[in-house]
Parts: sequence; C-alpha cells; structure tokens
Amino acid sequence: MPRKYEIRAAFIEAIQLNPKGYRYLRTDSFIEKLREKNWHFTQADANQWIESYQPDFADKTTDESENRYWILRNMGRVF
Repeated sequence: MPRKYEIRAAFIEAIQLNPKGYRYLRTDSFIEKLREKNWHFTQADANQWIESYQPDFADKTTDESENRYWILRNMGRVF
C-alpha cells in the first residue's frame, strides 16, 4: 500500500548532481522512483506535485516536453 511520505522519498532519490554542481531531476526519473514505491503518477501529476511542494525547484526545460528538467535554485532546499 503506498504511503504519502514515500512521494517525498522518491523525489529525493531522483535528484542528481550535474557536472556544474547543480542538483537537478527530470520528471521521468521522479516517476520511475515513484513506481518503485507503488505510486503511479502521470507526467502531469508529477510536475504538479513538484510545482506545489518543491518551490525551490525551477523548471528549466528548453522544449515543450512534459518530461521537464527541474533544477534546484541557488541556496534552495528540498522540502
């Protein structure tokens, strides 16, 4: 049975470090980690959750894809 706290845990697991030292994630990597925890989000659901619960992450997607590129803003934190 999925538990609410597992959404945040999956989000944290999906965060990676790019070569410039910024923390980032892609929507699809977040969804993959959610599925491991028995949550099934669509890309739109995952993006909405990030927008709502992670205000320090900015959408830096260069195309119109739903697989967004989220980057942690300067001096930001994960909630």
